[in-house]
Amino acid sequence: MGVTAIAEQVGLDKATVTRLLHTLITSGYAAREAANRQYRLTGKILNLAHIASARIDLLALARPHLRRLRDDLDETVHLGVLDGLKVVYLDKLESTNSIQLLSAVGQTMPLHSTSLGKAMLAALSDTELEATLAKMDFTPRTERTICDLEQFREEILRTRRRGYAIDDRENEPLGACVATALLDAAGQLVGAISVAGPHFRVRDHLDRFGKAVMTTAQSIAQELGASATDPPT
Repeated sequence: MGVTAIAEQVGLDKATVTRLLHTLITSGYAAREAANRQYRLTGKILNLAHIASARIDLLALARPHLRRLRDDLDETVHLGVLDGLKVVYLDKLESTNSIQLLSAVGQTMPLHSTSLGKAMLAALSDTELEATLAKMDFTPRTERTICDLEQFREEILRTRRRGYAIDDRENEPLGACVATALLDAAGQLVGAISVAGPHFRVRDHLDRFGKAVMTTAQSIAQELGASATDPPT
């Protein structure tokens, strides 16, 4: 379509549409044909749509498993996905306890200070991990946040050995959380699940909660096509 036709469709003036199209072209989502000066979408928009669709499918598939996990442990359960250098909360099921941590669906958090972020980083290949670490900003969230790169690498190795990640008052001063990654049938990272609560309630149950999230992650992975004999992460 040309600029005039697009402007009519979206109800904006041509100057605004031209600026928006320039941004889309720069980002790789649109292209302009040299012969007729008309604009078209590129294949990159299909990838964006696929990501959105996959997240909706993951949410629907994981919800029954997350509900059982929440009911068994009576602590808040999160489903998160990797979005650049952030964790995005895709789902949240709250505990029945009166004292709990504050979080919301759609909220973003750093990778380095959250168990969800650590779990997903641990599931990446070494090449992907190092490329991500090189771009990360290790800003402290609490006095316990791991901000040293070498210490953080060691934390990721511990996470890989355990099978689950721990946030011990690193993202919130009084919070604790355990998480494990979700992998699809091809072994690719699709997200992570966590159990979170006040430190005084969670600290004595980190290993039990960690094994519970691993078991739940394996159940979700099986619905994504992974073998029942595959390890949880």
